[in-house]
Amino acid sequence: MNGELYQICCLALAAKKALKEGSTISYVPDKYIKRIEFQFLPEKKLFHESAPKADNVGSWFEQCLKRGLQDVMLYVPVSVKDRNLLGFSNMSRSLLVCFFKNRSPGCFTPRWEFDSAQKVWHVLYTEYEWKDLPKDKPRFTDNSNDFKAVLTEIEKLARMIACDGFAGIFQKAFSVLEGDRDTIKNPVLPQIPEKNRRLFEAACIADVFGGMGSWNDSPPYMAHEKGLDNEYERLSGELLTQIRLAILYAVNEW
Repeated sequence: MNGELYQICCLALAAKKALKEGSTISYVPDKYIKRIEFQFLPEKKLFHESAPKADNVGSWFEQCLKRGLQDVMLYVPVSVKDRNLLGFSNMSRSLLVCFFKNRSPGCFTPRWEFDSAQKVWHVLYTEYEWKDLPKDKPRFTDNSNDFKAVLTEIEKLARMIACDGFAGIFQKAFSVLEGDRDTIKNPVLPQIPEKNRRLFEAACIADVFGGMGSWNDSPPYMAHEKGLDNEYERLSGELLTQIRLAILYAVNEW
């Protein structure tokens, strides 16, 4: 899983945990993140409008609480038109949706900027009002069985086109869904139910879509050489869908 999607998942998990426990938010960014800021929508004051800004995660969460924060959810599309774009920043199209008491939900979208001098990233989450958001919050279901099915199929495909390294990745993700804790990749996560954790970990492992060296790079050509273009496209699209569905369930349903 790329850093952009992983970060917004962890922010949502940390915020939900803090809300459930009535505690302050606990979130430590990765070392390659220099700064995380949050730009809120303008608010009407007596004689003017102001657009509050939080310069860290803790300050953002405190301001959200003052606004009556009741829940936080992650939204991410389950399919994309071009999987090759997933190797670039700002292409996850993910949303951090905050539900407030007595006000419309706020949707925070991230924008990543790379500081080439310091070799670090600056991330700005900007709030937008989602006026057409459905009245009822969406519900997500456990897709473990469908996820395991596509992992089994795509592992076979990977071995057929001599991509044993990727086959091993898909096998590892399958093992996590089966309950193998020895394959856990991200040991430091908020305490969430075991089923959710397995789905999230498996999604992290199985997300092989990126740039050079990814499942988007050589495998499509290797599949083409064996006349398996359609199988590659079908299974790759289904894998991405199941990864995203697993993320949506793991982060939101607990």
